[in-house]
Amino acid sequence: MEDDKKKAIAAVSSVVWSAFLTVSKLIVGILTGSLGILSEALHSALDLLAAGGTLYAVKVAARPADDEHPYGHGKVENLMALGETLLLLITAGWVIKESIERLTSDDPAALHVEVTVWAFLVIIASLVVDINRARMLKRVARETKSAALEADAAHFATDIWSSVAVLLGICGAATAGMAVEGSWFHWLLMRADVFASLIVALLILSVCRHLGMEAINNLMDKANGETSLAIRKLMKERMPAYPLERLRVREVGNNAYVEMVVLAPADLHVDTAHEIAEAIEELIRSALPHAETMVHIHPAEHEATEPQMVVRRIALTHRFGVHGLVFHHSEQGYIIFTDLELPPGVQLDSWSVPIRAFCNEVRRRLNADRVVVHVEPDVRAVPQFSAVPPAPEVWQAEIRSRLLTMGAPLPTQVNIYSEGDRRLCIVNIPQEHGLTVAESHARLSLLTKRLQADLPPVARVIVAYDAP
Repeated sequence: MEDDKKKAIAAVSSVVWSAFLTVSKLIVGILTGSLGILSEALHSALDLLAAGGTLYAVKVAARPADDEHPYGHGKVENLMALGETLLLLITAGWVIKESIERLTSDDPAALHVEVTVWAFLVIIASLVVDINRARMLKRVARETKSAALEADAAHFATDIWSSVAVLLGICGAATAGMAVEGSWFHWLLMRADVFASLIVALLILSVCRHLGMEAINNLMDKANGETSLAIRKLMKERMPAYPLERLRVREVGNNAYVEMVVLAPADLHVDTAHEIAEAIEELIRSALPHAETMVHIHPAEHEATEPQMVVRRIALTHRFGVHGLVFHHSEQGYIIFTDLELPPGVQLDSWSVPIRAFCNEVRRRLNADRVVVHVEPDVRAVPQFSAVPPAPEVWQAEIRSRLLTMGAPLPTQVNIYSEGDRRLCIVNIPQEHGLTVAESHARLSLLTKRLQADLPPVARVIVAYDAP
């Protein structure tokens, strides 16, 4: 609503100033007979008509979407911009026709211009008004992405240069009597006003080309490469787990309608898929406040062929976990390294056959030259503790004190989960923004290690960030 109000105020201002300039130029043009000023008056008259149309288009575009216009009414601004372009083409055609008739006329009166102080005053006033109005309209058009206001801004930016041309033209007409009659300089000064009007016409044609192409492209929903590129970059940086398969962006006025197809695991629960879609929509909305996003989750059912997924699946078939995977292509061959997680209390010899089978299968499936493993105890099981934990408030106070000394955030939750004498203590702390995944892992590992060492041995301690 704030954008609609800005556009309405700018459009009303444009109408008022257009009316003032049109009347002023028309009166002075008729009194002086200056084709340059008359062409400027006609240009301003069409600007007045266009400004009125812009005001109407802005009001229509502000209407909410309905059953007949599900994408809103913003395209009316593009239609109005196209209409303004056609009006400007008519203006340029009339000025060129009139200029040629005056240049080819045998009647000396056709080139006569009655130069008065009012001619100078109206053009100078027009320059001041157009400079300020063009800046205001361009700023509001940029803030609200209004095609109609952008067309108005382009008109008045052109008016600045055309007013300069007309000012030079009447200056030439005023000084023609000082030149030697019959000389080329006198011939040029006598026709300066007509040449100025031709410059105005050429400037109008240049603006028509830009505005017309932009209006047609918007009406035909030509893709905005910058918006699509920004969305693709945002998804790659913030949602790398859900690859973008297809993206379509449709812009109507200052609103963007985004349709996305993203890939997600095929076995997701429908509620989880819905939460992912809402998170993506919120992400796009945070970057593009006026965007309305529709996300379709497409199941990624293809078999995982990434090397790390192949190794993990092979490990699961042999009943152990893996981490710390390294894949290294070198001149000496393709080397794969991984940590194997085995039960801590069993003899290593009892796992020699599964380990050897695992290495052979990884080497065969990934065509590796060598597979190297490092055996580590599986620490996923919660150990037994003989000591009894203190009261919850004492335990929580002790943890808060320790975290303060470490310069860590205060915990949001401290919970102990017990099954007999097997106890697990989860300490949740607020997420520390700006850290990479590696930095976050190192930070939490350090806090966990220090808390486990400083606290009484009554439970296994794990420090984790709050769920985002």
